[in-house]
Amino acid sequence: MADVAGRDCGEMSPGLRLSRVAELIDAIHACHPDDAEHVLSVVLEDWQTGTPMPPFLDAMSDAEFWAHAATFEDLRAVFIAAGQKLARYPLGPRGRIRMIRRLMAGLSDDDRQEISCALSAERDQG
Repeated sequence: MADVAGRDCGEMSPGLRLSRVAELIDAIHACHPDDAEHVLSVVLEDWQTGTPMPPFLDAMSDAEFWAHAATFEDLRAVFIAAGQKLARYPLGPRGRIRMIRRLMAGLSDDDRQEISCALSAERDQG
């Protein structure tokens, strides 16, 4: 996978990635704070959120970081695509229950009841 400058970053080893991160941090701290802020904001704006990148070290923390910066449209698209793919995985009953619990974690009891009733009605119809 090539970055915006055309460099192939997809095959970098974790060690090389960590080394490059350390160099980047050193370079940022070597700059005047105003210059570092300007350059970083331009680069980050240029990259924007886009699609999730391959995990750096831990997939879950990378996903949480990406989701925090993502737009609603990005989140919705990734959620739907991931849900469709996960639905085909052999998760088993426990895996599906864990997934459903996470999906419903922020809902009120009334919302949970409404969803449960709607799913039951769909099941009964089809």
